[in-house]
Amino acid sequence: MDSNPENIPLDPWQRLTAVVQRLDQHIQVHQKLEVAKKYALEHPLVTLYIVAAVAMCSVPVMFFACFVIGSILFSIIGFLFVEGTLLTIGCVLLGVFLCLSGFLAFSLSSLVVLVWFSMTVSYSLLQSLRVKIQETVPGYMYGNQRPVVLTSGHKSSEE
Repeated sequence: MDSNPENIPLDPWQRLTAVVQRLDQHIQVHQKLEVAKKYALEHPLVTLYIVAAVAMCSVPVMFFACFVIGSILFSIIGFLFVEGTLLTIGCVLLGVFLCLSGFLAFSLSSLVVLVWFSMTVSYSLLQSLRVKIQETVPGYMYGNQRPVVLTSGHKSSEE
C-alpha cells in the first residue's frame, strides 16, 4: 500500500509550497490581483482614497500592536528580573543554611569524637591506676575490700 497516496512531498518546505500553490489555484489570487491593478489604473482617485484610508487606519493599529508587543517584552523582562532576584536570594539563603548546618554537624561530630576519645583515655588511665593500686597496696582486692591503711600502733578499721 502506498503511504503517500496524493503524492504530497514529505519534506516540510515542499509541503508548505504545495499548500500555498493549492490555495493560490483555489482562491485565484493572480486573477484577482490583475483585476485590482486594472481597476486602480482606471480609477486613480478611488485608489488614492482607499490607500489613504488604509494608511490612516493602520496607524492606530500599528500603535496598538507596538504597545502590546512592548508590554509583553517589558513583562517578560520584569519577570526575568524578579525571578532572577528571587532565585539569587533563594540560592544565597540556601548556601548560608547549608554552610551553617554543615558547621553545626561538624562541630557536634567533633564533640562526640572528643568525648569518646577522652572517655576512652580516662578509662584506660583508671584501669592502669587500679592495677598499680592492686600491686602496691597489700590486701586490696578490686571491689571486695577497702585498702588496708597501716597507722602507727593501730590496726585497720576492719576489725
